[in-house]
Amino acid sequence: MVTPQTTLRFATFNVAMSADQPDRVFSSLRNADSERFNRIAAIIQHCQPDVLLLCEFDHHGEGGDDGMLAYFQSHYLNQSQYGQCPITYPFQYLPPTNTGLPLFDGEEISSAPERAHGFGRHHGQYGFILLSKYPLDIDNARSWQSFLWQSMPNTRMPRHYFDHAVEQRLRLSSKNHVAIPVIVGEHAIHVVACHPTPPVFDGAEKRNLKRNADEIRLLHDILKNEPYLVDDKGLVGGLAEGSSFVVMGDLNADPTNGDGDKAVIAQLIGDTRIQPFPIPQSGGAAHFVRGRHVRNKNQATHQRGLRLDYVLPSKDLQVKETGVFWPAPGDELLTLLLDDVGKFRASATSDHRLVWADICLS
Repeated sequence: MVTPQTTLRFATFNVAMSADQPDRVFSSLRNADSERFNRIAAIIQHCQPDVLLLCEFDHHGEGGDDGMLAYFQSHYLNQSQYGQCPITYPFQYLPPTNTGLPLFDGEEISSAPERAHGFGRHHGQYGFILLSKYPLDIDNARSWQSFLWQSMPNTRMPRHYFDHAVEQRLRLSSKNHVAIPVIVGEHAIHVVACHPTPPVFDGAEKRNLKRNADEIRLLHDILKNEPYLVDDKGLVGGLAEGSSFVVMGDLNADPTNGDGDKAVIAQLIGDTRIQPFPIPQSGGAAHFVRGRHVRNKNQATHQRGLRLDYVLPSKDLQVKETGVFWPAPGDELLTLLLDDVGKFRASATSDHRLVWADICLS
């Protein structure tokens, strides 16, 4: 129900709940052999997002829950962790993913993940999911999973690196690009989500850097409703003009630091369709990020001092507040980022931090 003024929290969190074996994470959840999952759940419970995108959450790859998400909700999110209030999401969306999906039928990719449409040793590794307290209009969800890299105008696909057969089949989105309406009373807010490949782990051809840049450009072109786009249902274009939206995801790109194409992510952030609200930041990042070369440390969402994770509302939405869950020294919540022996490590929860933005509707 929408009251005279309803505030909704949109958040994204790369939880690093992925493994090279398809059932590894689910097995660990069921056996409760990792306190890391309790801490991840506690962070979510503390922040209490209304709409939450979880990146790097393994599933079977074709969309739909294979049991792991339901178990994580019932045994972790629905149960108090570290004294935090339980949280329930009655609506969820698990889009299919290109990670671990072989380029050619019958090809074994467990030992050759680079032979998949998106890097992964099994179909569904590194997938993402959407959780919501409000109804999701799945019937009107759109996705660009099958859009070919070579079909993008002025693509940066490195020619002569891939053989011809690969060029003809390789999809652009390393996971998926989706736009799904969240229904809040009379309002429809489109969550536009993706998780581009990291712009590293490549050679002189810079295939991953170029793919990351083109994936971000695909995201941007969806917002711009570019006519070259054709979604998985055969519909042309992107979001309809005037649509309210929130861009969410681990975009693996920082406009000032790191190895990605800084101009491409800066163009997305600076688009006039996006709300120019204050950049989410935290005192914890400013304190814990090391390295004199890192600029804007207080804006970091990754332990290496990079701003990689984004929640970007459209300009028509009223933004009340933004933030990154990265407690400063002395804050009792800092224990949620410490491992079992009290050390500040990525293995305690994730190498990413939860990012959120509060939106007011009236």
